[in-house]
Amino acid sequence: MNLVQEGLALGIPAPGPDAHQRPSAARIYRMWFGVEGAVPADQDLARKILNAFPREPAAAKINRGHHLLITEALAARGISQFLDLGCGYPLPRPQGGGDLLFAQNTHDVAQQHWRSAAVVYADIDHDVVACRRTLLDSAPTASRPTAVLADVTDTARLLARLEADGHLTRERPVAVLLHDVLPWIPDDARVQDAASHLRTWLPPGSALSITHATPDFSPTWVKRVQDVYDEEGIAFRPRDRQSISNLFGDWADLYGGPVRMVPTARHQTTHQFSAVPDYVSAAYAAVAVKHPTS
Repeated sequence: MNLVQEGLALGIPAPGPDAHQRPSAARIYRMWFGVEGAVPADQDLARKILNAFPREPAAAKINRGHHLLITEALAARGISQFLDLGCGYPLPRPQGGGDLLFAQNTHDVAQQHWRSAAVVYADIDHDVVACRRTLLDSAPTASRPTAVLADVTDTARLLARLEADGHLTRERPVAVLLHDVLPWIPDDARVQDAASHLRTWLPPGSALSITHATPDFSPTWVKRVQDVYDEEGIAFRPRDRQSISNLFGDWADLYGGPVRMVPTARHQTTHQFSAVPDYVSAAYAAVAVKHPTS
């Protein structure tokens, strides 16, 4: 079964014949890291985004750095199963040297602690999943990660598949990474339902990590970015502190107490951009853990 057939079986439409001619938020994200190969529509939209919010590349790097730091922190706490929802494209190693940090993948970090760590990448974009599978086919890992096509709001179907196929088990904790994913789902009810199902399904000791764009720090700039995406027909829904906090239910913060909603660059003290102003992050980060009574 090819990816298109796989998607249709899951209710995910096949990409249209002009999919590579229309701008893609996932491809534009790679541009902020210097990846070449974007189509003209991506380049045009990227210029508009930079005009609206010149700090967008820095915000993307802040998000990616946080992703790697949280993966490391959760693996160090003993979690050996990771579900990277809305994983996006892998980032290639820079040519001719350069910073290799952002070229790391979730499985690269997790398997530094657990050689047999189970890592699942999930995305609704056919091309993203194809790229992930090509990378993973050549990954020299003890326990090969997997990439699946999935609608991240259809968590019931996704989790049932992953459990039935043996990719994840409820016998031990799972870390779910939802980093810069939910702003691209404008339906508040679907986002809440997905988060609720995740919290119910995940076994005790599991963690839910979310980064989410917000207008709270720079409402004018974020509104400008939202308008740019709207003009291109791309849904982009920044949310406020309370709306994002609600996604964690009654879970406790990774470090104890109520869940902390922190500008992404300041969530982990070792983040290389921890000293930048909050408006550069333009997003909140929070990580919560499920206790036995949750």
